[in-house]
Amino acid sequence: MKWVEKYKVKFHDTNSNEILSASGVLKLMQETGMLHMSGVRPSYRDLLNQDKALILSSIRINIYSPICSYDEVSVSTWATGSRGFTTYRSFQVFKGEELMAEANSVWALVSVSERKLVKISEVDFSNFEQEPQLELDSPSKVRIPSELKLSLVGEYTVRYSDTDINHHINNTNYPDMFFNYLPAPEGKLVKSIAISYINDAKPGDNLKFYMAKTDGKYFMRSIHEDGRVNAEVEFVIENL
Repeated sequence: MKWVEKYKVKFHDTNSNEILSASGVLKLMQETGMLHMSGVRPSYRDLLNQDKALILSSIRINIYSPICSYDEVSVSTWATGSRGFTTYRSFQVFKGEELMAEANSVWALVSVSERKLVKISEVDFSNFEQEPQLELDSPSKVRIPSELKLSLVGEYTVRYSDTDINHHINNTNYPDMFFNYLPAPEGKLVKSIAISYINDAKPGDNLKFYMAKTDGKYFMRSIHEDGRVNAEVEFVIENL
């Protein structure tokens, strides 16, 4: 069964183009997912009380039209199945009857204290009635072409304000963090973004960002100082 929440976009949540960024769209989706969990149970807090957490593994968001200041939108989300250590969730954002954005996501269940994967069957998610997954044009997992040479475009030190209850960068901050390293981001709209979250980053961690463009897509990768990949991203951008 789909869970729906309504929002009015605040002016201070939009960027210099007066539109909601990709991170802003993801925040609306994530908030709706959290409210779904709280309304149906187990909530995210219920999971934490069991020493468990759902961590976003990958997501693809397609944005069809810009969402602007004071737009009134409805966001729906629903569970689409689970397998092994992972569970799946879809999202859609509407302004009236117009579909503004949609996404498929993959989440891993982990033990907070042991930092290892936990089988979905160890938690009772039976209250979440499943619906079919959206049929998007590409999978949520990023696949950077192996022959593509990425160049260093910047570095970033993770700050406390970037983090969430799991003490790592909140997944909703990643789209804007990567977007900042695109050339001339002013006046650009993200049409599609896919993110694979590989190794989390905590306050004080220094990340290096690498990028290349091919076939109209930007591919990016953030890497820890010890060489571990933090995340990989695929962007499709167009001019407003």
